[in-house]
Amino acid sequence: MEMMVRFQCGLFPEATCRALRFFKEKDFYWQMIQEEMLQAFRELSERRGESVMLNGRQTKAYDVRTITLEQFRMLIACGNDSRNNQIRVTKSGRVYLSEDIVGSEQLEDVALSFETFSANNGYVGVEAAEDDSHVVPLYHALIENWTSGCSHAYIDNF
Repeated sequence: MEMMVRFQCGLFPEATCRALRFFKEKDFYWQMIQEEMLQAFRELSERRGESVMLNGRQTKAYDVRTITLEQFRMLIACGNDSRNNQIRVTKSGRVYLSEDIVGSEQLEDVALSFETFSANNGYVGVEAAEDDSHVVPLYHALIENWTSGCSHAYIDNF
């Protein structure tokens, strides 16, 4: 008996999902494909991160407890180097890159923040994200400061 497969996750276009037909629900290949699609959805969700509202704009954010180095690189890569930027972590643990709202501005919900990345200095953007000598120390400083209970609310040494 032919079975139609439906995915509610929004990861695959509906036409693609409609085109997937399987003959047995318990079929080995059905289970393999289902597991692979579920894993792909999980990985996409993790890479995509969530967002926080900042100055009326959605801004990409990750959970500081689970952020990977690759996700941190993506955060840095999304930055606009023609503007001032600052890495911030909310009290609930959401890491985000704040654009233009930097320094001591709007710190009510901020547990920790890094020094401001001044515009046009190459601290954010794709090239900055690929520079291990820049990204790795920032990442380690982020994790260490969060796990130590935010012993330093302002991080300028990393």
